[in-house]
Amino acid sequence: MSIETDFFKRHKPAFGKMEAGGFQKTGNGYVYEERFLDGQFLARLTVGEDGTIQGKVLDMDTEEEYLPIRAVNQAGSFVGSVREAYFRVLAGVRDRTFIPVDFIYDQTNRIAALIERTYGDLAEFPWDKYPGNGVYKCKENGKWYAAVLTVARGKLEEKTEEGGSVCDPEEIVEVINLKADPDQIPDLTGLAGIYPAWHMNKKHWISVLLDSTLPEEKIMDLIRESHLLVSAGKSSAPARSDAWIIPSNPKIYDVDAGFARGGGCIEWHQHNDIRAGDTLFIYSAAPNSAILYRCRVEEADLGYQGMFKGKKGYTRSMRIRLIDRYRKDQFPLSFMKANGGSAIRSARRMPGQLLEAMERKLQEEE
Repeated sequence: MSIETDFFKRHKPAFGKMEAGGFQKTGNGYVYEERFLDGQFLARLTVGEDGTIQGKVLDMDTEEEYLPIRAVNQAGSFVGSVREAYFRVLAGVRDRTFIPVDFIYDQTNRIAALIERTYGDLAEFPWDKYPGNGVYKCKENGKWYAAVLTVARGKLEEKTEEGGSVCDPEEIVEVINLKADPDQIPDLTGLAGIYPAWHMNKKHWISVLLDSTLPEEKIMDLIRESHLLVSAGKSSAPARSDAWIIPSNPKIYDVDAGFARGGGCIEWHQHNDIRAGDTLFIYSAAPNSAILYRCRVEEADLGYQGMFKGKKGYTRSMRIRLIDRYRKDQFPLSFMKANGGSAIRSARRMPGQLLEAMERKLQEEE
């Protein structure tokens, strides 16, 4: 991290104030220049349209960049005086043309805004020693449903990035810790940007990286699930259902054709603790993006002989029978999100609130 990026962390440029604050507009951002220490040095700051900040200090005698201020081991009195004077220039720029924000990453601040819009909650910062670490609490019971934490990337469970390269383990990143269904955590932590929880119980929590690896929509789905799990402990919350919901991709497998071939039954790969007799709903992904099927589990924990024989990792299967088929407009994703659900990317328990809402709607339509 550059000294400029570190100095301006938890601040973002107020672009409407840039020119009044002394910046000049360029083709792809803004540039600010100021001489200091009796004109011996020139500070040049560049702010990109995406908010990135770059800086240089030029020695006016040589017209070359003065690099000693960036060397940690350069601690002489003259270097120190130049560094301090440069920081005063940066402080003036920050005060005139930047505004404070709670978090370092742009995505973290966008997520904070979405949480406030969705739940009316603002982050609380309980640790003086860690001023950028904030928590979000349920209004009903005061329990945490999210915690934004700063951590060295290397302290997360190591993952090799695409192409075989590994990110800098010393880089400070922000994660949001969220509660998740224990049955779902193994699948979630297999996704890019999601890790076993840092500094929290890994059986019940996950850490989600907030560097735009995952889109906001996916992160908000996980936040909604966390909020539901945490708030379910209050007396007024509906009990969680023992029914299940699993995803299907119509581009890969035709569920209707599968039921037709099997006389109303399909053998399906099994990830969770699903038992014979359980109710199971199938969510059909885009272009449907809706719950389309209600089924009953006829048999569970069978040897895997299912539909994706070339897929690694499947060891069990279950036999499910079709009970009901729904229209695409009955239980779309928008209905699910409005009733405690979210997009389904792996098997999970059916939220009780969503199941009750579906049953009410079906009764109203009779």
